[in-house]
Amino acid sequence: MMNRICGMTSSKAAVAALLCCVSALVTGCSMTSRFIGPPDNSPVAGAAIEGVVHGGQNPVIGASVQLWAVGASNYGSNATALGSSVPTVGPGGTFTLGTYTCPAAPSNGNGNTYVYITASGGDPGLGTGTNSNIMLAAALGSCQNLLANKATTFIDVNEVTTAAAAYALGQYFTPAVGGLSSADSFGAPNTTQAQVGIANAFATVNNLVTFSNGNAVTSASLVGTAGTVTATPEASKLNTVADILAACVNSAGGTAGTTACGKLFAAVVPTSGAAAADTLQAAVYMSLNPTSNNATGASTNLNTLFGLINSNSPFQSPLPLTSAPADWTIGIQYSGPAVVATTVLNAPLDLRADASGNIWLINVPPSPAAASQSLTELSPTGTPLANPWNAGGTAGATTMASSTPRNMAIDLTGNVWVTTTSGSAYVYQWQPYQTVPVGVSMKDPGQPYGIAVDGNNNVFIGHGNSTSAKASLDQFTNGTLANSNWIEYPLDGGNTSTDLGQYSAVDTAGNVWHSAAAGGSTATSVVEITALNGIATCGTPPYAPCTPTTDSSLSATYTADSGGSQDGVWGMAANINSMWAGNASASSVTSLALTGGTGTTYGSGAAFAGPRFLAVDGSGNVWASNFNTTSVSELSSAGTILSPQNTGTAPANTIGYLHAGLSSPTGITIDPSGNVWVANDVAATASVGSSVFELVGAASPTVTPIALALKNGTVGAKP
Repeated sequence: MMNRICGMTSSKAAVAALLCCVSALVTGCSMTSRFIGPPDNSPVAGAAIEGVVHGGQNPVIGASVQLWAVGASNYGSNATALGSSVPTVGPGGTFTLGTYTCPAAPSNGNGNTYVYITASGGDPGLGTGTNSNIMLAAALGSCQNLLANKATTFIDVNEVTTAAAAYALGQYFTPAVGGLSSADSFGAPNTTQAQVGIANAFATVNNLVTFSNGNAVTSASLVGTAGTVTATPEASKLNTVADILAACVNSAGGTAGTTACGKLFAAVVPTSGAAAADTLQAAVYMSLNPTSNNATGASTNLNTLFGLINSNSPFQSPLPLTSAPADWTIGIQYSGPAVVATTVLNAPLDLRADASGNIWLINVPPSPAAASQSLTELSPTGTPLANPWNAGGTAGATTMASSTPRNMAIDLTGNVWVTTTSGSAYVYQWQPYQTVPVGVSMKDPGQPYGIAVDGNNNVFIGHGNSTSAKASLDQFTNGTLANSNWIEYPLDGGNTSTDLGQYSAVDTAGNVWHSAAAGGSTATSVVEITALNGIATCGTPPYAPCTPTTDSSLSATYTADSGGSQDGVWGMAANINSMWAGNASASSVTSLALTGGTGTTYGSGAAFAGPRFLAVDGSGNVWASNFNTTSVSELSSAGTILSPQNTGTAPANTIGYLHAGLSSPTGITIDPSGNVWVANDVAATASVGSSVFELVGAASPTVTPIALALKNGTVGAKP
């Protein structure tokens, strides 16, 4: 396994929408993605901040406290010190920062300058001497918001706030983590979506920790315009990380292997990294290298880190884990109400992130909860914002009830497309960025199933039933859903019963891919459709891209691709010059070149468990949801398995990143902050609500939606 620390390549992306003002000091604030006017980026004079610094429950005396504005030139770019640093004083480890000025917000941001606070060094209760390896932090959010809340702001900086900042913002940390030369800075490029990403990351911190007391959040009710969702972070795991950090903080420090700090620093560093020199660097390493894998071995390091805590460790509410985990990833479960016919969250099947980092999902519950088949929008922090097409009755222009939503996609304008089958099959398009959001629908007799959008905003739809009246590939140009804009490519050749688009994707060359199923059964191959107006040519099976003919019907010729060992293909995801497919039946994934070949299959039942949907992050790493267990798996673009495998030594012997908050995971997507979102395909009952799950900061930030990445040539690259 490898760590996921990668290069800091940035790219300018013109996103379809901007994020509204995010207040990172208010837990679970509701937000939309629409600006009412241009942001005010001018400097603002700030007020004093009061707080306390704790190492566990011990006050840290003589620590140097500094307020910082995040860098705005690149990932991990140098932060700007705001005002002068001040020492913490006894007996309580308190501090009062003097006046400061909030610098002008980045020109491509939302009008806010984002700030964090650090406390370095100091005496954690030694009596004499200091610990130079102490670096504690808290990600505070908007500098302007600090000013607005000056009368009520109090900050308890400790290991929990440090861990929360490291996980939510680790992808924005100084690239050269480790060593005394590390600047310990957070920063993001001054591009629209990179600024969206770091703003959302700051907001996510509030779902993990309460700054006024430094305690981990155990549950939060998120009330939005579309209903209520309960956020349940993995607080016990967060406290476990904090207790591990506290073992170093509450000591004399030092890097020798026999000291708590020395053990911590040696166990978290990835194979190619420099050893951590302070506790903030160590926390970031735990986030970015969650398997703790290096030359010593993941299992040894995981046990070493867990061995730093004991029954007297400071953070006991909730209690830390009782045994070493297989990895250090931390998640948040977002649950809807326990109501059978709820519409906000009910057996979510697939989900996507839009340009503002909002999460859209389709609910596909079984009967009798037909009324809850719908589309839902969550804010970047899980607040329900919209829930259209949720009425009961018969599927039609205003409701998805009695239909079966299958797949979804987001186009360059921000419109959300949904395909449905069963009963009256419709294609739906929700237009959230209108002054008054509206929906458009169109009846499609061909059982619309797979859907994908290319970089020119063409929407392609496949069909999942060979007996339907429209066994074809459909195209809607310029993101417009209308009969007058509907192009049909009838299936051509002898494979009309097997070349069906149950799941679709577009690659970086503009080719359309389908997972090919026979008569609605599980797909055992994929097809690639190239040059939709080109000359018909085909390569040699089992993998050979074909071009369609140019006859008057614009018919398309397909060819099957066995991809080496494809079996039960569900979702696909475009990567840099390749297409990846998940083999749900074979518990593996396959990488397919765009120019032919047999494909290369990676993994087995040791690394995957029925992977159904895939996503690619900003480093080109591939993420898969494991439907047959409660985990997700990750591998590099070169095919190296990064997540745990069950062939390892305990505790690093699970299939993927295992979380109790995952259940029958299906859809998976990565947002502009690097959070991995997963749909739990389990219906709501009278006692248990349906949910989605977020792995905080686990992946590299990603350009969303995928159509925007295809347009700008930033697939597998950061915003």
